Amino acid sequence: MADYGADIHTHLKKLETNTKQVHFLGKHQISPDYRAKMIDWMVEVLTTFKTSDQAFFLSVNLLDRYFKESDRVLSGPDLHLSGIVTMFIASKYEDVIPLLMRTVINKIGHSKFEVPQI
Repeated sequence: MADYGADIHTHLKKLETNTKQVHFLGKHQISPDYRAKMIDWMVEVLTTFKTSDQAFFLSVNLLDRYFKESDRVLSGPDLHLSGIVTMFIASKYEDVIPLLMRTVINKIGHSKFEVPQI
């Protein structure tokens, strides 16, 4: 680590700086405050279902990357669905016992979404 630590730190700082400069919500109908509320809700959900911290961080990363790369204009309902999907994907990657689709649909999504949407 001593050999590469400084290079890794410099690289991560550069990535962080680049992320702050990109206003990925600018082209969407989602305010930064609404995104913050969504992330707070994601913390509650993932804590309730006892997923790993890594699943939370990955889900937020996936959510932000989706908004950054999406060509269509996204709005509030898209944020809710996107948050649910990113938590589901992150749980599949990070958790030993991941969230189940029926849990995602019935408990997290409150039966508002169908399997094809997710």
